Amino acid sequence: MSIRTNLSAKDQQKTAQNTANSGMVLIPAGVFLMGSEDGGEFEQPVHEVYLDDYWIDETPVTNEQFAAFVEDTGYVTEAERQGAAWGYKDGKFSKIPGLCWRTYAIPGREDHPVVLVTWNDAKAFAEWAGKRLPTEAEWEKAARGGLVGKLYPWGDEEPDGSQSNFAKPPAEIPPTTPVKQFPPNGYGLYDMVGNVWQLCQDWYGALYYAESPYKNPTGPQTGEYRVRRGGAWNVIQPFRLRCANRGAIAPNYPVPNVGFRCAKSR
Repeated sequence: MSIRTNLSAKDQQKTAQNTANSGMVLIPAGVFLMGSEDGGEFEQPVHEVYLDDYWIDETPVTNEQFAAFVEDTGYVTEAERQGAAWGYKDGKFSKIPGLCWRTYAIPGREDHPVVLVTWNDAKAFAEWAGKRLPTEAEWEKAARGGLVGKLYPWGDEEPDGSQSNFAKPPAEIPPTTPVKQFPPNGYGLYDMVGNVWQLCQDWYGALYYAESPYKNPTGPQTGEYRVRRGGAWNVIQPFRLRCANRGAIAPNYPVPNVGFRCAKSR
């Protein structure tokens, strides 16, 4: 027996799409200004970028979400395969045998961002979820939240600890905070800066902005490092929390202050 519905075919398709993209925000197509003339040379020049609309996760991927992926697939992270990872113990940072994402994914931290995952691990999660990592341009547009020419996702005010998690001392359990603890930006996105650095799809190119295409840039074709964005709980310099700030990380390097969020083309 067929079930009658008052929804049109178009509305049903929209409802199905919204369900599939639950926990994501649709960023509208259009032009934004990428980069900064006041930051480092790697943020220059400021240039116009056009992006098609796309979906991006409201928050970084959490321990709970990553655990669901591992349970479903049996995936083993690079830190687990390597047998050690970079962490803090006995008052210093060093490579600690047996350290991995599970070490910090303990009861009470289900909604903290997952860490000690590499770019390769993040890519595997994204593919399992039917998503991908955001391009560097997508990440920066999302971080800006619709603001034009502002330093931070909330405007130009210096960070003071009320907007994001940063300037925390190291600890044996990384002092991350639960996602959504701080106010969202203008697009309704949480933790775009602070808490954990976020991995992007692109290879890192120090001078890429000078040759970046106008429409939907995806970074250099090859490289040694991948892009990371947004700063983390341990950064002490406010400039690292700026929307335009760029960083790089080896794709197989697990550390306790790097996580990720996913994106999806519409």
